[in-house]
Amino acid sequence: MKDVALGSRGARRIAFAKASRLRYEALSHRFGGVYGAINAATMMLVAGDRAGAAERAMDVLQAPRAQGLTGEAAYYEAASRAEALFLVGDLDAARRRLEQALALAPSAYAAHASTLRQMEMLCREVGVDTGWLAPFRPPACAHFTGHIQNVCDQSLRARIDAALRAERIGFGYGGLAAGADIVFAEALLEAGGELHVILPLHRAAFVEVSVAPFGETWLERFERCMARAASVRYASQDPYLGDEQVFAYASQFAIGCAVLRAQTLATEAVQLAAWDGRAAPGPAGVFADMTYWARSGRRAVVIPIDRPEPATSVSKPIAAGSRAMKAMLFADVQGFGALRDDQIPAFMEGVMGRLAEVVEALEAPPIHIETWGDGLFLVFDQPIDSALAALALLEAYRAVDLGALGLPRRLGLRIGGHYGPVHLRTNPLTKAPAVVGAHVVVAARIEPDAAPGSAYVSEALAGALATFHGDRVRCGYVGRTQGRKGFPATPIFNLSRA
Repeated sequence: MKDVALGSRGARRIAFAKASRLRYEALSHRFGGVYGAINAATMMLVAGDRAGAAERAMDVLQAPRAQGLTGEAAYYEAASRAEALFLVGDLDAARRRLEQALALAPSAYAAHASTLRQMEMLCREVGVDTGWLAPFRPPACAHFTGHIQNVCDQSLRARIDAALRAERIGFGYGGLAAGADIVFAEALLEAGGELHVILPLHRAAFVEVSVAPFGETWLERFERCMARAASVRYASQDPYLGDEQVFAYASQFAIGCAVLRAQTLATEAVQLAAWDGRAAPGPAGVFADMTYWARSGRRAVVIPIDRPEPATSVSKPIAAGSRAMKAMLFADVQGFGALRDDQIPAFMEGVMGRLAEVVEALEAPPIHIETWGDGLFLVFDQPIDSALAALALLEAYRAVDLGALGLPRRLGLRIGGHYGPVHLRTNPLTKAPAVVGAHVVVAARIEPDAAPGSAYVSEALAGALATFHGDRVRCGYVGRTQGRKGFPATPIFNLSRA
């Protein structure tokens, strides 16, 4: 109810805020503590009762403090009182209490982010500048990128250390090739940060192409970083066949992960790039990473380096049938298989016919469509086009009166989405265009785990949407898919309008 209120305007906003406030009050009366009470006060403010919100917040401040709390429980108690102080208009006291709260659980970044989002919302409600919250934000998330090379400038590590300190980087996402990547990773780890590695290929293939050719020392450093990494993701599990697109995809994947994490923690995402100043052609490399990042409008820090030209090249001729980046949706209707044969015509005309109308009316229609029974496979050039299509399909489906069609109301549309490099080929049997590849399978494996009435997307698609379209759509972490048919569990995100 709170989320609906905050996402609404006018009478709907007020109505849901009041309903939310009543539920929070019920929680407060049943369980005690300050959590329900302070949220009730906040929702009074959202409903337009600023004086009532201040009065309820004063009740929170006068309530006895809970004893024996430690860790996050102690944090939330103190943070709730900081929120109450803000609601009664004492910003200085709120700042001091929030400082005390963070000291009680300094590494509980997710909890800090929850408080920051709440305080930002309150600031917007009463017209207070959110700048005072800056010191309380978690460390920044970085995408790091640098040239692959055998010899690094001796001062590179010192400049990277300085950049990490200046930008308060606590979380880093990127590759682990010989050269600047590994130096970034080592510096982050030694500074106490979290390293998240995104490799473009499976481990052995990546080492063969991007680490081992530069010497045993780099290989040893790579292994040490991998052993200490907080997570390792693979953009592909394939061998390297000369297609640079897989390296470009891995960088875009890493960028998306950094932006998603920053949003989750209510902090900033920044790019750190060790660059020689040359605008190199091709889809992959430092310049390509910087260009992609710049499109998001986020800050970047460039660390200039000297690099001999020509640089060592690890590229091979691009293989025939190289891939293209596409966004994909798989959709089906749960419960379709249980329909009676006499219900199928009504389903095809009333349900699939309506979905067809939605697809035909899209501003950016899919470049490829396949369908079978209740199933849809749609392919788009751009991630945002796939996201808006998924939401339009869900919204249209919810408006279908299944009962009037003589269909069970339990039928539910579910959609899975992914973004990645695919092969654009021709089906030898049908002679029709075909979109195939391992990343098509990723999208197909997500759809069965989507809750009916929902669209779940991969981390890659969620990251691309968060990087460039956070003002239009939102991706909230749901969990992980179930492993099926040898396909590993993977993070998934619920897609909604912003």
